[in-house]
Amino acid sequence: MCQSRSLFIADFSKILGGIPLNRYKKGIASLLVICAFALTACSSNNQPQQNDVSNITQSVENVIAQRGSLTPTLSMQTTVIQASAFALSSPINGAFETQLDVGDKLIAGDVIGNIDGNEIKVPVDGIILSLTPSGENVPQNYPVAIVSYTGFALNVEAENYLKTLPESVALHAKFQISNGIGPTESIAVVTPVTENSEDIVQQSFMPQTTTLQCLIGQDVDVKPGQSATVVISAETRKDVLILPLSVIAGRQDKGMVTVIKDGEEVQTEVVLGASDGAYIEILSGIEEGDIISSLPPNLDPRRNS
Repeated sequence: MCQSRSLFIADFSKILGGIPLNRYKKGIASLLVICAFALTACSSNNQPQQNDVSNITQSVENVIAQRGSLTPTLSMQTTVIQASAFALSSPINGAFETQLDVGDKLIAGDVIGNIDGNEIKVPVDGIILSLTPSGENVPQNYPVAIVSYTGFALNVEAENYLKTLPESVALHAKFQISNGIGPTESIAVVTPVTENSEDIVQQSFMPQTTTLQCLIGQDVDVKPGQSATVVISAETRKDVLILPLSVIAGRQDKGMVTVIKDGEEVQTEVVLGASDGAYIEILSGIEEGDIISSLPPNLDPRRNS
């Protein structure tokens, strides 16, 4: 087909022989345009087609496992509700000492009691609904007091998030009301409780150990049922081994990565820790400096072909 175009161009040159100069120049310009189209068509027909998998394979890059800082973060959609009572737990085991009684009113920052000098403070204004008797020995993380808060809150299911954090860790939260106020600081992040309806002798409460309750200040204008986005964060961890979330297959407890070693690709199991939404802590399975494929094993087209 390219040869026929060449013959056509040659014949066209003969025709131009008896044409005046100005018309000849126009003919030369037309000829050059035709030549350009002809060369482009030939070049396109001679280039081999590449499949999508090859293109993806060529774009695969590697990342290096390295140490850095990471702030454990949880982001979730939820709705505004009336706040539930919440628990205050013992930071250590020992004898709980208090001078307060059930029904006492509290102001944010008040000390409800202590264990071996470790003070337990209430984060918001409230009323004591239940209180462990003074002098009682309690284990660590025992709910020594139940406090009610008159206001609104945002509950977040956080079972997997809490698994990655130490007990009694300080948490902070911000929230954004959909089409409304925010971002706004939550005044406290607490463990809500539910009333035990089976106990007919006395009122008792059960902490919801997989739920976090973000309390909203009484001066913040919100309504029950409003949608909100909540972001909860813990203390920043330093000098931990991290990888981008995008290179890992799996998100809870364990995952898989592709380690590049001596030119070979080895699928490797890793134990996962806390995440900030972009990076995740690697507790074991690989070492600092290991080279990891940017494509997780479950998304690599070379393994699915």
